[in-house]
Amino acid sequence: MWAAPSPMACPPSHSTSHDSSRTLAGKAGFSWRRPMDAHRSKTLAVLLVLFLSTIGSAQDDYPPGTFRLTPRIDLGLQPVRVHVPPQFDHLPKDLSLNLPPGFRASVFASFENFNRPRFMAFDDDGVLHVANMNDDEILALPDRDGDGAADESIVVATNFERPHSLQFYNGDLYVGDRPRILRYSDQDGDGIYEERHIFADNIPSSGSHSTRTLVIDEEGGKMYLGVGWPCDLCRVDGAERGSVLQFNLDGTGRRVYATGVRNLIGMDIHPVTGQLWGTNNGHDKEGVDAPPEWIDVIRDGGFYGIPFAYGYQVWADFTNPNYRDMLPITPADSARVASMQRPAVMVPAHTAPMAIHFYDHDQFPPKYRHVGFIALHAGHAYLAPIEGYSVLAMFAEPDGSRARIADFITGFQTGVEVEDVWGRPNGIVTGPDGSLYVSSDRDNYVIIRIQHGQVAADWGRHNLPDSLAIGAPLSIDATVHVERAPADGSPLMATADLSQLGGPADVALVPTGEGNFRLQFRMVAAPDLRPGLKKIRVRVHGASEEHDVHLGWQIAVLPTRQQEDFVIYDEVLAEDWTLIHKTFFEDRTHDLQEDLFVYSGEVSTSLRTNSGDWDWVLRYRPPEPLDPTRFDRVTFAFHPGPLDWRNGEDFNIYMCGRLIDLIEEGYVDPTIKDWQQIEIPLSRFGRAAPIQEVTLGGDFAARIYVDDVRLRGASARTAILDEEASPSAFRLAQSYPNPFNSETVIEYAVPSAERVRLRIYNLSGQIVTDLVDDAHVAGTYRAHWDARDGAGRAVASGVYLYRLQAGDLVQSRKLVLVR
Repeated sequence: MWAAPSPMACPPSHSTSHDSSRTLAGKAGFSWRRPMDAHRSKTLAVLLVLFLSTIGSAQDDYPPGTFRLTPRIDLGLQPVRVHVPPQFDHLPKDLSLNLPPGFRASVFASFENFNRPRFMAFDDDGVLHVANMNDDEILALPDRDGDGAADESIVVATNFERPHSLQFYNGDLYVGDRPRILRYSDQDGDGIYEERHIFADNIPSSGSHSTRTLVIDEEGGKMYLGVGWPCDLCRVDGAERGSVLQFNLDGTGRRVYATGVRNLIGMDIHPVTGQLWGTNNGHDKEGVDAPPEWIDVIRDGGFYGIPFAYGYQVWADFTNPNYRDMLPITPADSARVASMQRPAVMVPAHTAPMAIHFYDHDQFPPKYRHVGFIALHAGHAYLAPIEGYSVLAMFAEPDGSRARIADFITGFQTGVEVEDVWGRPNGIVTGPDGSLYVSSDRDNYVIIRIQHGQVAADWGRHNLPDSLAIGAPLSIDATVHVERAPADGSPLMATADLSQLGGPADVALVPTGEGNFRLQFRMVAAPDLRPGLKKIRVRVHGASEEHDVHLGWQIAVLPTRQQEDFVIYDEVLAEDWTLIHKTFFEDRTHDLQEDLFVYSGEVSTSLRTNSGDWDWVLRYRPPEPLDPTRFDRVTFAFHPGPLDWRNGEDFNIYMCGRLIDLIEEGYVDPTIKDWQQIEIPLSRFGRAAPIQEVTLGGDFAARIYVDDVRLRGASARTAILDEEASPSAFRLAQSYPNPFNSETVIEYAVPSAERVRLRIYNLSGQIVTDLVDDAHVAGTYRAHWDARDGAGRAVASGVYLYRLQAGDLVQSRKLVLVR
């Protein structure tokens, strides 16, 4: 039970859902595979009726045919240096990743015989094995001395066509190969699997999407295998193409379990419900932002859209020349699409989700128990609408409802080009000690080990702003909560470093009991402070470095004087900047000395765009990232050319990890055959971040013209107005998720300094626990309830009340716990 900060101001796609002009239908409900006793089933039904009578579901309020990307939350990632053991010194120097507080990363394995290491599994002796796909073999990676790094790489099974996934069951090794499932036995116990058996043969394998992911559900007595679609999007004969096959564990009972999947790379069994989950890669040729990739429960008899639709009944764009051969659509096609249910999670297009893995161990902090980790194999360097190349954490109810996602690991991309990507997450598995292992099968062949220390700590409630003007007062009231203390009971301390804002570097936080430390400090942002992105840092530490946890909070220090414009292109390109025009497959030309269509001066930039399988981009790149606090807008002049565009009207701008559709949002009208002045506030691209690129992109064919590209200097007035204001109203938000299973979040706002109490009651009016009972300054806060009472005991399923009181102001709401 603790209070946590409100999430950082995020891009709209991180804090709200995205509505597309295309659509889908259906309604996912509770679908527990494992039987409940009659009393629990009746209790669940009663609770759901009570809940639905009082609270609407935000996830059910969009109609069939519109998709929404899953909202994001922020885990406060911090840069962490990746420990590289000496035997792997062929890897690039100074590797780093961004991880939540308390996590660390090291290289577990990177051997010369690695050739696209894909999915992984541990055998009964705790030895990690990996499918070495391009060398058609399975490798064992023993760590005999327990130092956290593999001692060697041993070939333990061969004779494959394209091994991608593997599982162990009853001492045997099962491998998903391109045309079959193979079972290998180790008869003499030496760790080498000499005896080869065909478990299932004649798996459809022609064409594309030939990796085969298998999952064994030991409790359910079943095996599942994903079979991809053989093309991008086309009609195909054959019941097993684009399907999930199910087998009994003796190889009998082969049947089609689910259909309509294009490329189901990741699969795993949920540890609570026993349901099968999967990750799907969507089709390629419908623009940069469609279709979204999905992660969902794979249901018996379910249809998932291919080759007609995606997401939740969104029809593919059959006006696209690549997909016209799909027409005409039959009544049977329409009926199948109408059966599609809304996916639990949708992430941006072309990010290529690979493995999904549910964490079921206790090394990580409790909030990660049963979280689904998802590897994103692609990103904006390959023309996706977000940076990508990351591992996501999926927080959801066990049935998939109320899902939120968060970046869990980023940093595999150090710049903006594909050459700047040093790893592409693919496989994910948990080791016997609870560490997480992530494989990279491109750029660098490596397996990364992610661990968490003994101490788990994070921000509690606080009023830290996102921005601050030079010379402005700052009154800090922040709590850091220690969720897990050292096992030996040794004491902890917490100190804050405010030096980047002109304050002291070593401010002690005061322990206030129940694992909380409080920072109260008043200061003024130093008048001689330079504008830029600064950080408040807090270190929780004890007797050993193993106990250290580092927290950070970014604050944009804004200028108090008018800033100058930065001209990226006007007659000439800015000094040391580069301009690249390219598609996924080729570099293309552009002309910086165009004199036929000119907005200002003597020349402009012209380029002939290409309509192909992937969007084209025109990328302006600085020699070093620019400080975003100097600017408040990006502007440019655009001429669509005298002729109509061919084969599309997708035109976008990408900055700071965010893509904006310039036509859909009304910035550009391609029918106006004249110069148009485009002006976009930098706030549209989310929370302040270094500017590494300004990239225009699209999917149409035409000759277009661009001129006068610049970043407009921020004004003093803008700097002051952008400073975060205190809330003007007393507010208690609906808890999320609701109903919930293990933890729920309650956000509240107090408009002035008051003593605040947030209390949980049962329906009999008895006090269950106090989440907050403390003095607050004005601000917006979040509290977490872990479904335990004041004595730390788990409470029963039921409807509860939560009541917020600040001075004379009182507000109450309901929440539902479903165990």
